[in-house]
This record gives sequence, structure tokens and C-alpha cells, in this order.
Amino acid sequence: MKYITLAGGRRLSYMEFGKGDGMPVFYFHGAPSSCLEPLLVGEEAFCRHGLRIIAPNRPGIGHSDFQVSRKFMDWPSDVISLADHLKLENFSLLGNSGGGPYVTACATRIPERLLSAVVVSGGWQMNLPQTRRYLQFPFNLFWIVTEKFPFLLPILLNAMRSPATEPREKRPKRPQRMMPLPDYQAIMDSNRLEVLEQAVNESLRSMRGVTWDLRLFVAAFGFSFSDITFPITFFHGEQDKNLPVELVRVHVGQIPNAKLITFKGEAHLSVLCNQFGRIAERIKTPNRME
Repeated sequence: MKYITLAGGRRLSYMEFGKGDGMPVFYFHGAPSSCLEPLLVGEEAFCRHGLRIIAPNRPGIGHSDFQVSRKFMDWPSDVISLADHLKLENFSLLGNSGGGPYVTACATRIPERLLSAVVVSGGWQMNLPQTRRYLQFPFNLFWIVTEKFPFLLPILLNAMRSPATEPREKRPKRPQRMMPLPDYQAIMDSNRLEVLEQAVNESLRSMRGVTWDLRLFVAAFGFSFSDITFPITFFHGEQDKNLPVELVRVHVGQIPNAKLITFKGEAHLSVLCNQFGRIAERIKTPNRME
């Protein structure tokens, strides 16, 4: 784990993966998740594609200090501070799941610093009527609790915590009940289940921080789709139950210079794991749409 101290004294934690002299890519993790999430892809893949992955924990997540009254549009300032600390004039962005709005916030606020921007299985404002129309019951319930009954959110989040003492042979049963088959197969490959558990556990170090992070998804984002002029490519699985592709098509259609690439045989987590070659090629194509 690495740290920088931002203006005002707040600490931001981050990790780096891949090729040290490779193309710099800021990786924005999902929600709830943390800077450990890139390990779902793995060091070998990052090095093979010549990428230097820089994964910060958002304020209040993991070892990053909480930021009072934080909004999505505050995030670009932290990214610039970290980029300047690392002496990076330009860089690319990769946001997975809940990291999606943080990519669009940066594309709106700091387009002059970006080489490319990619969102995988991207999240949206989760309390809009059109969002609720597409979501299945368990996911709808989670976001209703997040918006209307936030005092219950720690109960739901603690249920996601993986006890270190839990026998390994029992772990596959839990995600199998909840995940579409492509996600289950991807997560059960290699050590990805352990990585996912560690990434979520890291995010739950501070219930205050992760609760605040999630509640941003049931409030106004602070920017409109028409504000996003920097080209963004969206990758999404057609079997995604967390964020149905029908919803993504509606939103991406409202963003100038956006491109949506879908995969019939992928779900929410499996796109990042199984299609990283396609994702990496898009990252390495600076500011250009096909």
C-alpha cells in the first residue's frame, strides 16, 4: 500500500500493478470494493499489455481518509494530485462497475489530462425510475435501502464480509447462489474468489466511508451526460444482472462520443476477467473512436 498526503492533510491510499514504465492507467474500483480489485485481472495481464495500473482507494475506503460532503465531481482533484505526485502529465482511465461515474466525472472535469477512457460494467444513478424498471428485486432492494433506509446499510454490507476463519470449501456455495453463470465461472477460476473477498473486506474497514460512497449512487451526479465530450468506450455483458445492459444502452445513447461494446456470453464481473485483451487495446488507443 502506498500513500500521499493531499492539500489540507487528507491521506489517499493507492496500489500499483503491472509494468512500472508502462502506459499509466488509473483504475477506479467498484462499490463496495477497493484498490485490490485489479488483481482480478492480474499482474501478468497488465505486464503483457504494457500497462502501469494505479489504483487509488476513494476517500473513506480502505486506508484513505474520509472526505466530508464528498461528491463525484470532487474526485478529479484527487486524481490530479496523485498524477502530479507521480509526475504523470497524461494518463488513461479504467473504471469497473461503481468506478464508472468516476471516469465520467474525470472526462467532464479534466479531459485535457486524459489519453483514453474506458468503463466496464459501469454503474449509474440507481434511484431513477428507468433504473428501477430494469433491476431485479434483490438489486432494487439494495438500492432502496441505500436511499431510504441508510441506517440498515451496514447490516447488508456486513453480510458481504468474508470471515477469515470460513473454510475454503464453503466459499463457492455463496457466490454460486447469487451470480449468473459467467460471473461464477470467472470468479471461481484461479484465486479470484479470494481476491474479490479481500477487495470487499478492504472497503469495509470504515463503514462510514463505504456507506457514503454507495449513497452517491442514489443522488444527483452533479453533471449531465451532455457535459461529457471526451470519448468514452463502455464494455458490458448482456447477462449482467447488477446493471442490465438495457439500462446501459439508454444512458450511453445520451453521451456524445460514447461507444458501447457488448458481449452475449458475459455478465457483470466476467467482462473484466475474460475480455481484458479487448479492454486493454481500447485503453491503448488514445482519444479516438472507431
